[in-house]
Amino acid sequence: MKRKKIKTKRRSGSSIVRLGVVAFAVYSAFTILQLQADVRTRRQELSDLQRKCEEQRIENKELELRLSAGDDADYIVRTARERLDFVYPYEKVFINASGS
Repeated sequence: MKRKKIKTKRRSGSSIVRLGVVAFAVYSAFTILQLQADVRTRRQELSDLQRKCEEQRIENKELELRLSAGDDADYIVRTARERLDFVYPYEKVFINASGS
């Protein structure tokens, strides 16, 4: 006895599923590439911030050494005047309001 072959048509649903899987794969690949670019950017920002932090630590140590010595009064006065805009009580300060 011979078996009859039954021909079945492919359903359009399976092609929709395949299309969905392909679309998801493309979306996933794009998202992964975008995340890798973001990670690379953040790592560069982190290394820049770490470098700046280390430079600031070095500057802070130098300033602490100068201040702990205590004998550099001229440096203390100059820093107070330049960075903090301190003046002596008897000084008169004139500010140019014209901006030139």
